[in-house]
Amino acid sequence: MMIEPLIGYRILDFTKLLPGPLATLWMAQQGAEVIKVEAPHSPDTVRWMPPTKADGNSVFYHALNAGKKSLSIDYRSEAGREAILKLVESADVVIEQFRPGVMEAFGLGFGTLKKRNPKIILVSITGYGQTGEMAQKPGHDINYLSYSGVLDGLRDSHGNPVIPQAQLADVAGGSMMALNATVTALLHRERTGEGQHVDVAMAKNVAVLQMLRIAEENETGKCDDYLSGRLASYNVYRCADGLHVALGALEPKFWQKFCNLVGHAEWGARLMERELVAEVAALFASQPRSFWTDKLENEDVCLSPVLTLQEAATHVLFQNGFPNPLGSVALNPAPKMGTDNDELTP
Repeated sequence: MMIEPLIGYRILDFTKLLPGPLATLWMAQQGAEVIKVEAPHSPDTVRWMPPTKADGNSVFYHALNAGKKSLSIDYRSEAGREAILKLVESADVVIEQFRPGVMEAFGLGFGTLKKRNPKIILVSITGYGQTGEMAQKPGHDINYLSYSGVLDGLRDSHGNPVIPQAQLADVAGGSMMALNATVTALLHRERTGEGQHVDVAMAKNVAVLQMLRIAEENETGKCDDYLSGRLASYNVYRCADGLHVALGALEPKFWQKFCNLVGHAEWGARLMERELVAEVAALFASQPRSFWTDKLENEDVCLSPVLTLQEAATHVLFQNGFPNPLGSVALNPAPKMGTDNDELTP
């Protein structure tokens, strides 16, 4: 069980949709006081996305905003802006997800925040960064993946790019980087006393997911797709019942043991042959998934069933929660909008 490293820190959260709210959910799980700030005329649009719960709010809103306080305030008005700046005096971090310049237009830019609290940290999540010719360009996960080259590497058997169901850029390039940026900036402040404005650019950050591909193509001018279906030892196979298994026998010791266990020791020396993929596929197609998991899952060959979400949710791996929380704090349900107005705006 993790400790609660962010207890005592106050986070003012102006973010919407997925990237920022997921980052601040993790902060709440680690003990931070997270105040979700929404303007009455422009609340988080994720609230209304179907499907909804009985209270009319989206299941996505509930999933992303548990454990937070809610402040509904018109921060574009003079009184609302002053109330926010008063909170900034006791806050540690302000995190926002507007296009560059919007916080300044609200009168809540970093310079203004810093005057009220010299140690404040402002974390800004955008698609393309705070500066540069693309800074004002709109975008979503699919756009960040396409600009970064990640989508080019996700192709089906016909060579067409495949849209992943997981929001890779939003989460890996946004949420995870925002959490990392926040914790790193807090550590820097502990050491130096300095606040700072941190730029989290999703399209730039998500490129790190393809570090090996980048290194290979920069050196050779091409990518041999070793980890994208070229190798028989690292592939996904359809079984006789239509279900799938994932084989990750990448190291020679795992691969040779797999070959021995399935009665094809001679495959061990053929690892780099593309034709071998079809032969291994034919073997897996001869039996249902349960046959192969019973035979191989508990052996040192790195074989696993490809689970559905429902199967994964009940798997022993996720006995502490699905998805697994990043902290040990038990969170209250997501708040109704404005629930904490009286506490936060005395």
